[in-house]
Amino acid sequence: MIDRTRKIVEKARILDSLKQEFEQTLDQRVNRYFEVKPHDIIPNSHFAAVSAECYLLYRDGHYYGAISLSQSVAEALVKFLCNKNGWKPKKDFEKNLTDLRKRNVLTNDLYKMFVKIWDHRNDYHHLNPQIEQDRKKLATLAKEKLTDLRDIEKEIFAFSSSSKGLVPKYRKYWDQSKNTIPVFLRLD
Repeated sequence: MIDRTRKIVEKARILDSLKQEFEQTLDQRVNRYFEVKPHDIIPNSHFAAVSAECYLLYRDGHYYGAISLSQSVAEALVKFLCNKNGWKPKKDFEKNLTDLRKRNVLTNDLYKMFVKIWDHRNDYHHLNPQIEQDRKKLATLAKEKLTDLRDIEKEIFAFSSSSKGLVPKYRKYWDQSKNTIPVFLRLD
């Protein structure tokens, strides 16, 4: 009985604490969401949900997670582009990125955005001592990486709509069967 009462009290305390934190940070979260609002629709790929989480991490002020996860999504996107353009990606991100540029799959602007996202990847992946610790600088860095990720996704997964539905700019990046395209919606 005492154990059950303790759990009920602890649950109520945690619930109250979470409500207070949410109410105190709500305006900041809304503002951060609009700073890096993601591209609305992308293919329903293996990295779609993870990409969406990057933006949620930033929105909620989890900058280390947003930075690291955006770098992982960039790596997945580069491998995806290699595969969709007909060759098996290498294990090295930079080599794959260079190959995509040499084969004119990526514009110079897209290439530069991928490079900026990847910058200091090993430091964040391995939590090396030199990673940024100042919260303001982390917020700026996370915002920059997510802005680049969003702009990459906007170009690669660009689309228009017609009376027949979604019309991808680059059809090969969207799975299509029987006149349907499975998509991942990010219309928060």
